[in-house]
Amino acid sequence: MKLLPNREPCALTQWVVATDGPSWQLFTCARPGRALGRKKKTIDDSAVIQWLNGLPAAEAATAIVSLLGHKPDPDGHSEFSYYSFRSVHENRPGSPTFQEWLDRHTAHGKYVVIEHPTSDTLQISLDMISKITASILANLRENRTVVVVDSGGVSRTGA
Repeated sequence: MKLLPNREPCALTQWVVATDGPSWQLFTCARPGRALGRKKKTIDDSAVIQWLNGLPAAEAATAIVSLLGHKPDPDGHSEFSYYSFRSVHENRPGSPTFQEWLDRHTAHGKYVVIEHPTSDTLQISLDMISKITASILANLRENRTVVVVDSGGVSRTGA
């Protein structure tokens, strides 16, 4: 594990994956805009672009494995509510999904979004960890750089 300098993306960490074959690129980090502070209610698209520009360069597509879901507060508000885009699991008319937003604002196919919604600060079930791990491994085998994202880039991504 190697923690990269504190910037956007916040808490960007590179993980060494030992294999007999090719070297795999696996990273974890905080959601876009987290470097702006925890209490920021909206994250401008320009901050998301800055987050993308801070991701590691990749030869093939980058897989963004999102663990963003809901906060465990009484409202259960979405962790996507900060953005102009939404989760594929949400119904927010007029808002593109994160994948659609990326395809419009970057080179089409540069990023592949895989969503595994979890709840911030709550333990992830073993079943969900198995699904997340399978997604990560499948994308690494496709020679994609994989970036696993949660709110702060530590708890859920660490699991």
